[in-house]
Formats: sequence, structure tokens, C-alpha cells
Amino acid sequence: MAKFQLISQFLKDFSFESPNVPELFFKQENGQAKMDINLDIQIKGTENNIYMVDLLTKLHTKLDEKDKSMFMIESTYSGLVQIEKSENEEDLKKTLLIEVPKLLFPSVRAIILRITGESGFPPFAMQQIDFEKLYEEKNKK
Repeated sequence: MAKFQLISQFLKDFSFESPNVPELFFKQENGQAKMDINLDIQIKGTENNIYMVDLLTKLHTKLDEKDKSMFMIESTYSGLVQIEKSENEEDLKKTLLIEVPKLLFPSVRAIILRITGESGFPPFAMQQIDFEKLYEEKNKK
């Protein structure tokens, strides 16, 4: 892996929607909730070996039986990193797509846990993400 320094990390964009509240809280629905989770990583390079790594997270929770939306979350959490110049392009990619997202993810997880709890729904703790596995799967294609 290429050596890097995290300059800063921050919440760049966040959206929470719960279109069926308060009706959802008053009805006794017996359906199971299902959740779709999508993650994406976007990289923007700048000068002086400084990169912006955006971790985009989308969650959509619905009740099974009627496909009724419970809540939707979209967030972009970013890290600004400076990477030591590396001749190995693969090391650079792995650092930006695996190591930096590993550092950013706990903050994303904490924000989602807090917001879902504050919204009246049970707090949702995202499972750990294996960014190395995601990287390998994308490179197989």
C-alpha cells in the first residue's frame, strides 16, 4: 500500500426521508422490513498528490408486504488524503479504494446509527464492509 496521511474527513452531503411517517407509526403492520444498501467510492485527484475520496452510501428500507417505504438515506462522506508518490499504480488504487474507505466507514456508520435512532425507528447499525473484497469483485469484471 502507498503511504498516506488523512488531512481531513467530513460529511459532504446527507439526506433522510421518511415519506410514510407518521402513518407508519400508527398502523400495526406485521410485515418484515427489507433493506437495500448500496455503496460507491469516488476518487478525485488534485495537485500535490492530494485526493478526495467520497464514500457514497444509499439505504432504502421498505416493508415487505406492501413495499411501503420506511426510510431512505443518502450520504456522501469524504476524506482528503495526501499520498506519498508511488510508482506502483496498483498500490495507489488499493490505498484509495480500500484503506481510505476503511478509515471513513466508522463515521458513516455512526451517523446512520444516530439519525435512524433519532427518527423514531430502531437505530440501524450497518455491518462492517470488506472493502478489499469489494475491490477484488470490481476488478474481476
